[in-house]
This record gives sequence, structure tokens and C-alpha cells, in this order.
Amino acid sequence: MVLPALMAALALVLWAGPYRHLGLWTHSVITDIPVYQASSDATARGDLPYLDVPLEYPPLAAVVFWLARFMPGDYTGGFMALMALAWATATAGATYAAMRMGYGRLRQLAVGVAMAAAPLLLGALVATRFDAVVTALMAWLVAAAVTERWRLMWTLLAAAVLVKLVPVLLVPVLVIWHAHRAGGRDAVRGAGAALAGVAAVFGAIALAAPGGLWDMFSYHLHRPVQVESTAASYMLALHALADVPLGVESSYGSQGLTGQGPGPIAVLVQVLAFVLMVAVALVLRRALPPLRRGPDARLMVAALATTVVLVVAGAKVFSPQFMLWMLPAALLAGGPYGTLAAGITVAALVATQAYFPRQYWDLVALHKDVIWILVARNALVVTLVAACWPRPRAFRHRPAVTLRSSGNVSAVAEHAPRARYLAD
Repeated sequence: MVLPALMAALALVLWAGPYRHLGLWTHSVITDIPVYQASSDATARGDLPYLDVPLEYPPLAAVVFWLARFMPGDYTGGFMALMALAWATATAGATYAAMRMGYGRLRQLAVGVAMAAAPLLLGALVATRFDAVVTALMAWLVAAAVTERWRLMWTLLAAAVLVKLVPVLLVPVLVIWHAHRAGGRDAVRGAGAALAGVAAVFGAIALAAPGGLWDMFSYHLHRPVQVESTAASYMLALHALADVPLGVESSYGSQGLTGQGPGPIAVLVQVLAFVLMVAVALVLRRALPPLRRGPDARLMVAALATTVVLVVAGAKVFSPQFMLWMLPAALLAGGPYGTLAAGITVAALVATQAYFPRQYWDLVALHKDVIWILVARNALVVTLVAACWPRPRAFRHRPAVTLRSSGNVSAVAEHAPRARYLAD
């Protein structure tokens, strides 16, 4: 655990030093912290989310907003400090997962440094959004899955769903992985317990505040096609090339496209993303049984990475902070294009900061130069799907890691736990 701890420390140093003092948050003009503070203040007064005050986020998000009150300084500084701790936790989790997947020291170090430096690459929104918490949960979920800590894995998934609903789409891949390593019954019990816990929380809220809970779901169901989404970038490219008529309106806390094309294109993108997620699960289910330990874990992480990227690329809302969710699994993806996937991920972060937040309102005003930056960013994300895609052949026919016999049974036993996760 030395390297994960060092990488977490590096994340904190970069956050407190270059990230803070290069102006990557001080010049931000687009922040969600006032929304979080309003929720936190309401909770401190004794008002209940959903019942007394509306909340567009799942229930554990309200807990995150409330906890920021107990950090040093004013609410804004305390929230940023809480996100710094969350990011250090995410960095440690991704680095630990790289270690347990059997990657070499150089790859472990690269994953840790990339995670630690991600706030520098992505900019102000890492400090002013709560998605660092989701990323930390995702990073340690991957680590728990690789090391077969099933209860922890399902607990982290349930927590992630209660913070940000979309991780529920990872359930098929995790069930297939759990069944592969521990049997179908155990996998069904684990997934059932996690989903039952989530249902119990939402059920209690539904009994106390059915209207408020429905408003949360309705809020997301009825949001228009957000200007940064994949579907929107397609329409924006047509607008820039052929002057296809488009408009932008502010609603639901963001800016959405208006016109005849965005809605149908968004539905098409969502359906395609869902079909590809099903394909990922089917590929994983068929490919895992013949693989030995080590390569099978790398294939599973590639499937997780592909699924997360599809969730982000296929959604009708693609807020820039969603880039954070992809980081742990995308940086850990193996196979012949693992290094390429990591490079594309870093490039997508940089492309996001190229327009957000400083040129975001130029994008809303449909300036062509900013439109092409967005199109390039979304093209990188779509390409990342192909780079992370689980390719079973890439994990077969590779020489197994062997331990030289020393005639000492205890020596072999000592190395066995490490060999369990080593691969090619």
C-alpha cells in the first residue's frame, strides 16, 4: 500500500499547489457549489430533502453536501477541501487496483500520476462539483472487484448509485464477473443485496415524500438534449457546416438544444449505447470461462471501462464533470490498446478544459471555433469506446506467470497470493 499512499499524497500536493495557485478554480465562473450549499443549509435547519426542499440528486449526494459544512473555512473552501480528499482517495484506489491487476511498476506509476494530475488537466470543475466522490467510489469498486472482495464491491456500487444513479448500469458486468469467480448463486445474492439496499433507501423516501422523489426522477427524464452531449455535437457540427437551424435555451440548470433534430438523434444515440452495453456484457460472459486468473480480471476491467464510457457518451446530458467517472477504469483498461485508451482519456480531459468554463458561453452562442473543440472532445470519447472494448483474443495464448521452484513449500505459498492477480 506504499505506492497508493504516495500517489494520494501527490494528488493532495498537486491540488494544494499547482491546481489551486494556477487559477484553475479561482477564475471559474460556472460553479454548482451554491446549489450544494443551499441543500446543506436546508439540512442544517432541519428541513428534509425531497419532503421540505426539492433535490435533483440522489439521497447520498445530500449527505456529501452536508458533510462539507464540517470542513475548515467557509462552505466553498470546505467543499473544495472535501473534494481534494475524495480525489486523493480515488487516486489511491486506482493505483491499488493497478497493483492487484499485476501491472508493472511503470504502469502502476503512470496510473497513479495520471489520476493525481487529472484536476490539472480538467480544470476548475473538479473542485466545484461533487463527482470526485463518485470517482473515488468507482476506483475502489474496481479494486474490490479485482481482489474478489464481493461484499465491499456491492456495497460500493450501492453507495455509487445512491450518489449518482447511473452506476446501476454496471450491474450486468459485475454480476458476470462475480459469477465467473464465485458462482452464479453468490453473484445473484450479492447483486440482490446491493439493489435491495438501494430500493430500501428510495422506498423510505417514497413513503415520506413521494412527490419530491418523483420530481427528482422527472427532472432528469424531461431534461432537453444538453449542448455538450454527443447527440448535440452531431447537430452542432451540421449547424457549423451547413447552417442547420438550431437554438439554445436555458432550463433544468443547463443549456439545451432546440430544433427538430436533437431529440431524435439523442434517442438514436441512447439506443445504440444501450445495445453496445448489452454486447459488452455478452462478450464478457462468453469470454471469461476459458481465461485464467489475471487476464480475466483485465478483460473484466476493459468491459467496465467500455460500459462507463458508453454511459457518458450515450446520455442526452454530458456535463463536463462526467469525464471524471471514466478515469479509473479507462486508465486501467488492458489489452492491445490499453496505452492508447489512457492517452485518449488524457486528451479528452485537455479538450474539455479547452472550452470549459472559459469558452462555454461562446459554445452556447454557437461560435463555430468552440463547436469544433466540443466535436473533437466527443469524438475522442467515442474513440475511447473502441480502445477500451474487451477483446478476448488479446487475453488468450499468453504465457502464464510461473514461480521458480525452490524446493521450499512456504516460499511458494508466500508468493501465491500475488501470483493470483499477476498476468502475462
